[in-house]
Amino acid sequence: MIGQRGRRWARIALATVAGGALALGVAAPAVAEEAATGVAKSVAGTTVTLKLNGEKKSTSQLALKIGGKLVPAFCIDYHTNVALNGKYEEGTWDESQVKNLARVQWVLTHGYPNADATALLAAAGATLPADLSDKRRDNLLYFGTQTAVWHFSDGVTLDAWQQGGGLLGKKQYEVVQKVRDYLVANATDQPEPKAELSIDPATATATAGEKAGPFTVKGPAGEIALAVTGGGAVDAEGAPVTSTTNGGQFWLTAEGTGTATVTASAADSVSFGRVFLFTGKRAAQKLILGGSTGSTVTAEAAATFTAAPESPSPSPSAESPSPSPSTPVESPSTPGESPAPSTSPASNGGDLPLTGSPIAAAVAAGLVLLAAGAVTVLLVRRRRVRFTA
Repeated sequence: MIGQRGRRWARIALATVAGGALALGVAAPAVAEEAATGVAKSVAGTTVTLKLNGEKKSTSQLALKIGGKLVPAFCIDYHTNVALNGKYEEGTWDESQVKNLARVQWVLTHGYPNADATALLAAAGATLPADLSDKRRDNLLYFGTQTAVWHFSDGVTLDAWQQGGGLLGKKQYEVVQKVRDYLVANATDQPEPKAELSIDPATATATAGEKAGPFTVKGPAGEIALAVTGGGAVDAEGAPVTSTTNGGQFWLTAEGTGTATVTASAADSVSFGRVFLFTGKRAAQKLILGGSTGSTVTAEAAATFTAAPESPSPSPSAESPSPSPSTPVESPSTPGESPAPSTSPASNGGDLPLTGSPIAAAVAAGLVLLAAGAVTVLLVRRRRVRFTA
């Protein structure tokens, strides 16, 4: 049977477990929605002819119609036909079995339609032909991005422009080529975007005035806003931040003691970089979103800031014993002369130090008192023994 002390410890353990479960509840990511679905579409008026893997190929922009919204999409399965008007369902990178999607994610982040068009052209060193419409410009940027995606997903090459080959005009073709080359040359691995949003860890502690964290955010691609109450969010260098991205890190700070809470939010749960797979029985082209849609998802985390521990007061240093005053040697005094002033330290009250025979008398008195004390102790012990016997 468990004793009272055992039951008390059991209650403490149970409370600890309950508290841990509550903390885990706070740490849980926002509940993911059901897998998104969409219908594959070809965008009218976007067809171009390029030379890919040594062959002339005509191709058009792709999109997925999700919840009534047409979202740009890219092919990641060059050698398989797309199921136009077919139903596609959101999947994972692993399920797609497409290689190099981490590099593809960088291409999508810095390519069309997520990058600023002017900035993308400047970074690629591309110059648009005169009087080109924005729609036509965006079409060139789309295929610069698509050919970069194909480079990583299927190893497809974009060959040089040739006269009389029925290809896209030379100047426009060069824009596609330069955008593609820029994206391929600079791509680095990026994390897979998620439909749900989470912050890890959910809680942290630190001393007031210091940084708590780091907190790592995982969720959809694109900007993830950070709203903090009771403190602020900073980067590794301590600079204030108000947003991050998938896989990004931040720290929480507060000047005083208490709790700082951060709420992260992403506007589009179905973001670019999410893979969509055909739901039919036959093989069909795999797609990856280039744009974003869906509902806003959020996640929270908190940091507790405690007071800095008080510094222990320095222990008083042991005073070095002062040297015993030396006994001054009496010099024979000449009658009528005043005694020479003593250099020994003065005793309490500033009286002159004891010298000569007064010191000897004091020592003798001390010895007498010591002997008397010893006799008294012996008498007390004898009486105590007799009493108890």
